[in-house]
Amino acid sequence: MTESRPAEFEGRISQDKDWREIVAWVGDLPPMPHVAAQAISMVEDPTTTAQNLNDLLTKDTALAARVLKIANSAMFSRQREITTLNQAVMIIGFKALKGIIVAATLRQINKGSGDVDRMVWENSMGTAMCATALTKSLKKPYVEEIFLLGLLHSLGQIVLLAQSETSKEYPALLERIKDNGMTYDEAEQEAFGFAHPLIGALVAKKWNFSAETCQVILHYRDPLDGPSPETPLDEKTAIVQLADMIAHKAQIGSPADYPDQTENIKKVIAYLGIQTDDVDAYIEELVTSSKEQFENEGAIYS
Repeated sequence: MTESRPAEFEGRISQDKDWREIVAWVGDLPPMPHVAAQAISMVEDPTTTAQNLNDLLTKDTALAARVLKIANSAMFSRQREITTLNQAVMIIGFKALKGIIVAATLRQINKGSGDVDRMVWENSMGTAMCATALTKSLKKPYVEEIFLLGLLHSLGQIVLLAQSETSKEYPALLERIKDNGMTYDEAEQEAFGFAHPLIGALVAKKWNFSAETCQVILHYRDPLDGPSPETPLDEKTAIVQLADMIAHKAQIGSPADYPDQTENIKKVIAYLGIQTDDVDAYIEELVTSSKEQFENEGAIYS
């Protein structure tokens, strides 16, 4: 009996690619760093105390230092300087702390000094910031969760750049983007036979992130389905898609000559039911505020 191809691969790999090879490749990738994985698991456990998390995070001094640095960004600090991990846990709360731990972990993985590494990381953070601001302005109940989803949208790129056999192809990808007006995922699909949303979703699954998180990562570049979101998952995915496109339009982690996505931005704004008298002015406002926030806080995440 032939093993059937999982649904997430449908329409996402080229004819000459065997999905089993991709699954095996992801399976061979390193697991999430131990302390970070344990910390995220503890955050999900209602019996975990602030002291439990403090004791664990102090075992990884680099991770602890980065958590403290990010905790003091305007997005999280509640206008009060945080000087200890215990304060960070108590003031920020477990849900937001999960996003910070993931941000700190991804930055450890994405430690390459090349231009592409820097751009992908900046786009990850720019998207997370923009998604958070959008969710706040729309008064949605999942503000802390959306930071993590925005951050993880480019997990697949971070992983591809961390692996020598795929990272060496990225300079050529930038040329494809420049010469052919392609987006990242379109250039990856042409070069590799698959793109980063699929890899990101598979890695997120391997790292035990929720099924919803994996779905947002997998679908954030997909065309919109229907006139408006039917589920909270649809809505969150659309917000991440909009935030990613705004980050690129604001030139946050965006390669030279990245295609303008204004028409798609307008479609997502309409899909989300955002009311505005002047959509072009609203987009410009989003771009300007995203630039300002990243200029003010981006260094904290570097």
